[in-house]
Amino acid sequence: MRVLFTVSNWAGHWVSMVPLAWALRAAGHEVRVACAPQQVGGIASTGLMPVSVLDAPDMMESARLSFYAQALALPEQDPGAPLPLLPSTGEPLESLADFDTALLYDFWGRAVPAVQRSFDNAVEYAAQWRPDLVVYDLMAVEGALVALLHDVPGVYVSPGFIGTVETEPGLNLLAGDPLSCFEKYGVDDWSRARIRYAVDPSPDAAVPPLGDALRIPMGYVPYNGAQDVDPGLLGPVDGKRVCIVWGNSATGIFGTDVPALRQAVESAARQAAEVVLTAGPEQVESLGGLPPNVRVLRNCPIELILPECDVLVHHGSANCLMNGIAAGLPQLALALNYDALVYGRRIDPTGAVRTLPGLRTSAEEIDEALAALLHDPAFGKAAQGLQDGVRQAPSPARVADLLIGLARTGSLTQDDVDRIREDA
Repeated sequence: MRVLFTVSNWAGHWVSMVPLAWALRAAGHEVRVACAPQQVGGIASTGLMPVSVLDAPDMMESARLSFYAQALALPEQDPGAPLPLLPSTGEPLESLADFDTALLYDFWGRAVPAVQRSFDNAVEYAAQWRPDLVVYDLMAVEGALVALLHDVPGVYVSPGFIGTVETEPGLNLLAGDPLSCFEKYGVDDWSRARIRYAVDPSPDAAVPPLGDALRIPMGYVPYNGAQDVDPGLLGPVDGKRVCIVWGNSATGIFGTDVPALRQAVESAARQAAEVVLTAGPEQVESLGGLPPNVRVLRNCPIELILPECDVLVHHGSANCLMNGIAAGLPQLALALNYDALVYGRRIDPTGAVRTLPGLRTSAEEIDEALAALLHDPAFGKAAQGLQDGVRQAPSPARVADLLIGLARTGSLTQDDVDRIREDA
């Protein structure tokens, strides 16, 4: 059977789909991954087959534009918060007034034809390859169109916490068909509300809004890239160990001068025996001198180090949250994007995560949150409960079997999902 994945050039979403793609491939099915050229290397490194037929605006530039718009919407700029970066180059702005609105028109002048071209290319490729099943990222809904045109099932895979019928503005991107890409091919009034099947690794206690889509739970299997593993990566430590993750997306969107990161490093260094910081080289260099008990690992896949840590601190992404849940760790999310604040509202009530607004929080608030996470056993107990839920959810292999059944029969029911839950 032929399974086509369509993925955006936002790597954080794609990596959450890799274990499912592996499971389908291991079961003997032919898997191809339609992507933008920027994703070819990352996809090929997983052992899967990239097909660079998609196109898209630069996701980092798009995210920087969103941050700029968010800053403009605030009643007044917090004097302690970093200014947005120039969207096109990533260079720092000295004031909001320095942004040239002509750059916005330039961005859309490039972005609109890129999106339209991507849909056309996906349709053309699918007409040639004829997939039996299409699996897609919510930022690459070319897959939803292809599935409709070929009358085969289309399945959305969430990275965690992102639903199909979001009412939150920051999570409602590409909710409809603003560029008439579906309408061009005879699909009228498409919106995310028409999605019928959604694979979702979110904990049962924090399921995002999915409308009428049938939720297919899947246990989260971390994948964060691959590199040569130091056999003595983390040894024993006499006391608590805190892991701090500051991803390349955080640096690329918000720059290297987010005070909350420095504050978190210093607070963790005071309160724990060891701090493990993983971030990009530019971000690490900008921090300058670090306390002696801070160990730096540059862009290390975090599933290699979390099992040896006691608390995870990060910039609030769904990928970091899900990795922490899979590892059973209490977490401090210093949420930078609006969407990360939404994730916090969904996961914080479980008692395993504390979310603070990373662009406006104080050193005192970070100190207090870290102290609670390190020493209040209630956070560890709640984190263990979330980890147990992930482990008890259907594996990617079971979900792959279910999706192949969907491709063969054309439909799934809640009873089908309940059966794989019982078998998990």
